[in-house]
Amino acid sequence: MTEASGAVHDFNATYLESYLGVAPNGFVRLTAEDGEGLRVQGTCPRCHGDTASEYRYGVPGTGTKGLFSALRRTPVAPTQDDTHSLILREVHFCECGHPHPDLPADAPFVGCGASWRVGQLSNRGVG
Repeated sequence: MTEASGAVHDFNATYLESYLGVAPNGFVRLTAEDGEGLRVQGTCPRCHGDTASEYRYGVPGTGTKGLFSALRRTPVAPTQDDTHSLILREVHFCECGHPHPDLPADAPFVGCGASWRVGQLSNRGVG
């Protein structure tokens, strides 16, 4: 995936935990490969690397009734409106997969340390 502005991944950006506000570029919501969750992918607004996060259905905070889903022992897919609203409120982190300089050994994600909220979200492959 390449950003429309032509920005390329800045592999030399030093790891820095920083909240960037609302991301200026769009993100895409897809069905996870196994069909039991959704995937949000786009371009990190700080290092411009391709980044993606997966959210499992049935986990509290991801758009389902976690306890009900746990009791049923099967994930329940939320409606598109539910997930769209939740994804826009969620804080996303750079998960570009590149170990940027000064990346701590205990960093929760391999990336540049940036976090943001998604401002634009389009659907692709979500039923």
